[in-house]
Amino acid sequence: MNLSPRQLKIFVSLAHSLNFSQTADAFCVTQPTMSKLIREIEEEVGARLFERTTRSVQLTPEGDALLEVATRVSNAFEQGITELEEVARNHTQRLSVAALPTLAAMLLPPLVRKLREQTPNAFIRVHDVFTDTALDLLRTRQADLALTGLDVIHKDLAYEEILQERFVLLSRREDARPGGLDAWSVPALDALPLIAMPQGTGTRRVVETAFLKKGVAFRPVMELRNLNAIGKFVKAGCGHSLLPLSGAELILDETLAITPLRGAPERTLGIATRREAGLPALAEAMIVAVREAAWVRQARPEVPDLHVPRTSQSCEKLN
Repeated sequence: MNLSPRQLKIFVSLAHSLNFSQTADAFCVTQPTMSKLIREIEEEVGARLFERTTRSVQLTPEGDALLEVATRVSNAFEQGITELEEVARNHTQRLSVAALPTLAAMLLPPLVRKLREQTPNAFIRVHDVFTDTALDLLRTRQADLALTGLDVIHKDLAYEEILQERFVLLSRREDARPGGLDAWSVPALDALPLIAMPQGTGTRRVVETAFLKKGVAFRPVMELRNLNAIGKFVKAGCGHSLLPLSGAELILDETLAITPLRGAPERTLGIATRREAGLPALAEAMIVAVREAAWVRQARPEVPDLHVPRTSQSCEKLN
């Protein structure tokens, strides 16, 4: 027996109404079409299900026996469809973003808040990880999109550049601009005690590449994976750090200073997605929001020399 869900619904509806005209209207078909549909159902079942006269319609014993089963199957199908719709709805209200820690902290908080205001039931997960891990999460479908450096290319991923930012020197405030340094000079930087991100991170790769272009191996005095830890060690006078501007700004306080360096290398940041995959609506909305936020940030004026928070500068003036 091969009855479709629609045929079951038609049979159950007619069995309850016992009215061909009413049932035909309910399914938006003509009465002759309804009669044809019932004949097809009876042929598939192999039994006459209704007794029809000019004045009445009645279920046959076979039709009566089939009604209970058909009702149960039809209801189960409807429940299944409802559950599938719920799953689909929940999926479209879920978003997983893998992002570099600096991007996660710099761009995402206000964007996530706005998305949650627009979609109150949304569940948004942010993985703050380095580039390699972010791309792995994307390729294994644990993330819908990744906000990363674009220094690693995968043919199965699509990239969209959204932002370029220059590297700066983060120092303890009293140690800022060592030797009057105001431009990217590998010999001068190599002479400094430098605190760096570990090997394999995008930030480290940019600095290492810039040093190697001048024939100098990059040899930091310390390696730390956490930006806040780097800030603590710089603050303690253990050295300086070459960081992307967003990373330096993230840990900047009144005891630290940022020195922009003319000719410093830049890192490119962007949005990575899977080439073959369609994006959920929330992911599309996030991408639009990220583009706008990145454009606003890119349009900012260059960071001033010896940059410190405005509140700290105000306190100095008051003192």
